[in-house]
Parts: sequence; C-alpha cells; structure tokens
Amino acid sequence: MHRKIFAIGDSHSRRCFENNDQIADSRVLVGYNKLDGKTAYNLERHEKKLLQILQPLREKELIFCFGEVDIRIHIKYKHEQTGVAVEQLIDKTATRYTSYVSRLRQQGYKIHIFNVVPTGDYQGAAARKWEKGLSYPFTATYEERTDYTLKMNQCYRRYCRQLQIPFIDIYQYLVDEQGQRRRELVFDFAHLNNKCADLTLQHHFFPALSPVPKNGETVNV
Repeated sequence: MHRKIFAIGDSHSRRCFENNDQIADSRVLVGYNKLDGKTAYNLERHEKKLLQILQPLREKELIFCFGEVDIRIHIKYKHEQTGVAVEQLIDKTATRYTSYVSRLRQQGYKIHIFNVVPTGDYQGAAARKWEKGLSYPFTATYEERTDYTLKMNQCYRRYCRQLQIPFIDIYQYLVDEQGQRRRELVFDFAHLNNKCADLTLQHHFFPALSPVPKNGETVNV
C-alpha cells in the first residue's frame, strides 16, 4: 500500500502495470484481478464489487483501464444483433463509462481514465488455445478492432475533457509508424507489457507524485 497509484480494470490493468515501483497493478490488493473481463459499458453493474476495491484506496490515485473487451467482442456483436451503427455504439459506450467515472470522482475517488490499448494480433498457438475457452468468441477483424479502438479513444478524449476527467492519452507511444503495437511493448497476442507504466509516468501528470513545496515555496509543474 506504499504506492500512491493503483491500476484497476480488465486484464490490461495487470499486464501494463505489474512490477512497477510507483504504480500497483490490479492484483496487488487481493492477489488476483477481481474485474478481469469486465466491460466499460457495464462497469456500473459491478458497482458492489468495484466499491469493495475502491474504498480502501480513497486516498490513492486510480487508473481505470476498461474498453478493450468492448472493442474486441461487444461492439461488433451488438452491431450485428441490433443493426445500430458501430459509431453510435462506441459513442454510447464512452458516454456511459465516462459519466459513471465522473460520478465516482464526485464521491472523492481520484480516477484517471487510461486509453484503450492497441489491439493484439491474436495469432499463434497460445491465442488459439485461449480462444477455445471463450464464452463469447469474437468476430471483429484486426482492422475493425483497430478502427474501433481509435474511435473509442477519440470519444474518451472528448468526454473526459467535457467532464474534467484526467485522460491518460499515450496511445501514440504504444504504436509504431504502421499503427501496430511496438514490438518492444508486446507481452503476448493480446497484452502489452509493463513498459506501459513507465510511459504513463513519463507522459501523464499525477498530483500524488508532484514535488512537495517547502516553507511556502511554489513548485512549477
């Protein structure tokens, strides 16, 4: 609990931040991630479980990492099921998620929203084995997932600005010139590695890590 920043969310909240000296990943409190597989759209449905995680962390700064599961599975599924345009589904997801986070911030929780990570390639034997165990197989192609991710992050950026939610917007540092995951950041077919934590600390401001003024001095940040 000595760390001042805690990551909370889907499986990316573990892999992107594990074993970092300043950011605690989602397993630290209880040994496993209680919100693995949860979506941004339905996060509020899991409020009881979420608040059990948040309450001991009221004085900490929190990184919320949700949205990749929506991108990979639910956006295209809902589009095919209902005929609602993909753009509308993405916007509704972002609106619902950021509105809920805003209400939590009004309750005193110091939440920062993390951008949706660039999609994995889901290639190879490990990926095929993993897919066999899925309850909800996904059909969105790599190109579709990339497009959805960019659009979701645009919506996150816009609504976070409107609602004054700090947005950790480091996507440009996670991809190469072709828009694919940078090779040195790849953990597996789905996840990025914990170098994301270093990039987050490098490019995003956390008040908890700001210098403490001495004897009334002011500090420029």
